[in-house]
Amino acid sequence: MFLKCKAFFIHRINWGVLGVLANQFLREYLDWAQLIEEVRRIDPANAGSLWEGVEGILIMGMGGSGIVGDVIYSLSSERLEIPVVLVKDFRVPRWVGRGWLAVAVSYSGETIETLTCLNEVIRRGAQVAVVASGGKMVELAEERKLPYVRVPPRRTPRSSFPALLLATLKILKSLGIDLGTPREEQIIEFLKREDTLKLGHELAEKLTGKIPVFMSSTKYYPLALRAKDEFNENAKTPAKTEVYPEGFHNDIVGWEAWFGPFSVVIFKEIGNTTLEFLKETLLSAGLEVATYELSNTYVEEVIKWSQVAGIASVIVAEKRGLDPKETKHIAKYKEFVRRTNI
Repeated sequence: MFLKCKAFFIHRINWGVLGVLANQFLREYLDWAQLIEEVRRIDPANAGSLWEGVEGILIMGMGGSGIVGDVIYSLSSERLEIPVVLVKDFRVPRWVGRGWLAVAVSYSGETIETLTCLNEVIRRGAQVAVVASGGKMVELAEERKLPYVRVPPRRTPRSSFPALLLATLKILKSLGIDLGTPREEQIIEFLKREDTLKLGHELAEKLTGKIPVFMSSTKYYPLALRAKDEFNENAKTPAKTEVYPEGFHNDIVGWEAWFGPFSVVIFKEIGNTTLEFLKETLLSAGLEVATYELSNTYVEEVIKWSQVAGIASVIVAEKRGLDPKETKHIAKYKEFVRRTNI
């Protein structure tokens, strides 16, 4: 029996209480086309022109919000002639200040590390923009007339990935920084054509009871990282990433005498012969390897396979009898930071 949800179909399964929670959370991944449509209709507030002679771009964010910076960095390496720097910490590099554009990305608008950095770059005289669903960061942006995009609320950061990414690209474009990404309408149509639910079930089948290892080229590292993080947070399982060709100088040796319940997933661009060599090497070492070919635009593939990983990780959580949405240790860490006033 199926429940129709826009262009997708969600399996009705008798999961019990935790299963119902998993099913509800699964919807937050299955509705990405609708989420992107909502973001498409949002215009940046207080948009203005970027200073002439900007020296660099700083992207600040943590976790499900911070992954946006990784994608922007990868996109920028082929499009921009100024550096893009990521900060996933309490501290901003000393050389960032006046002449820089700093973008704070925080789904809640309350992330303490990002708030700390945001206040610091304002103090240093950088040009600042904000992407959030609300919280102190939106309040600060409104008070100081900073450019900002307010994304749809009442979700988790990880299930809001396309909204955060496209909102950040939109605010950069409003400031004159165009990274040449496809229009939201194109991404929506692409997602509607792809059977990500089926792919998610297939990936979950491969990775249930395993420690996932997500491998990619340097360009697609943000996708491998996003997939790893989905399994960490939703499936409550250790997972790792390996990036090649760097991995041919270290990681690859670790598989010569490997042990443990590992299962490898390779995200591979068509024509990437080094990753084909990697696959053959791992298969000859006796590993389980699944390869997924990437042939569409960068942003389309990153969003599509992030959705697939999210779906798969929720299904694995359900199979393990876990609540995919709950993240106890993250909550404990946030309380620790609040209590100790780091």
